[in-house]
Amino acid sequence: MTPKNKATGIYVDAILSRRGALMAQRGRGRGRPVATHKFAVGAAVFYSPGIFESASAKGVYRVVSLLPSEGGDNQYRVKSDTGAHERVVCESQLSLR
Repeated sequence: MTPKNKATGIYVDAILSRRGALMAQRGRGRGRPVATHKFAVGAAVFYSPGIFESASAKGVYRVVSLLPSEGGDNQYRVKSDTGAHERVVCESQLSLR
């Protein structure tokens, strides 16, 4: 191995080591910080749709599952209490019933 390649190898090892340390600091080891959800599975929540979504979707839903955050906003899969409608919503669109 030439000195140039050896130096490059050390540099790459240092980058990979630093990356692993950052991932460990963030929690899960997947490179994403651990996000805490505001609502638990089974919780009754009120869904308020955004401006561009159907106003008929507004109402009481139950949290079916917790999903990863997107754009800094946690996501949930919710199911309507009055029908069989399920949808994925952002935490900012939900409030306690």
